[in-house]
Amino acid sequence: MNFKLISCEVFKHELLHCINKSNNNIDTEFIAKGIHDLNSKGMQNRIVKSIQKADQKRFDAILLGYGLCNTWIYGLVAHKTPLIVPRIHDCIGVLFGSKQKYLDYYFENPGTYYQSVGWMENTENKPIIKKRSLQRLYGMDMPQDELKAQFGEENLDYLNNAMDQIKHYSNMAFIDTGLDSQHNYQKKAMAKAEIKNWSFDVLKGSKKLLQQLINGDWPESEFLVVKPGSKVEQSVGEDLMTAVPLIF
Repeated sequence: MNFKLISCEVFKHELLHCINKSNNNIDTEFIAKGIHDLNSKGMQNRIVKSIQKADQKRFDAILLGYGLCNTWIYGLVAHKTPLIVPRIHDCIGVLFGSKQKYLDYYFENPGTYYQSVGWMENTENKPIIKKRSLQRLYGMDMPQDELKAQFGEENLDYLNNAMDQIKHYSNMAFIDTGLDSQHNYQKKAMAKAEIKNWSFDVLKGSKKLLQQLINGDWPESEFLVVKPGSKVEQSVGEDLMTAVPLIF
């Protein structure tokens, strides 16, 4: 089969590993993780640009290496080529290899900050994304001197506390998908946790869902197949999303 893969760069190493084990022909495109820092429409617009380009070629399907991720997926339309989307909340669930395993750990360990090889390799956003990010929109990345000049030194502590995006975390979990052979990233993640005085877990990840995506093995419980002439809408059930025909 001839597939186009459009994916977040956090899965790059895992997906390349899966592609090497597949007999399908995969044309790959990895998009910067930073588009998650845009609003859901901005994120969708960026991915749609790549889908539109792929629609001009004869692919059997377009594989999307994304989950709900800020609900960007709702309203996405398949025009000429089927779209394949994992039925999962976000990239953390994909790295777990199971929506249920992710939810089980999530509810048993609130306040967890997740890391993986891909997450740690792609921490810094490009300037073009920073300019359009929600952090920039709400002033959350404003330098200290600008905050002080605009709001006064007496308000700095209050503002820094209000804009601290990690203050509610108390645990760090490194998801090991078997690609950190020397444990270099795991050690870096542990060092970060120690600096913040957080607890630290190493979790066994899985490439199962990504391998299924690449192989064309798309059980309905795990993947949504969006046929041409259909769009993605929110589902009220545990399947998270559904595809409905367009009404003209």
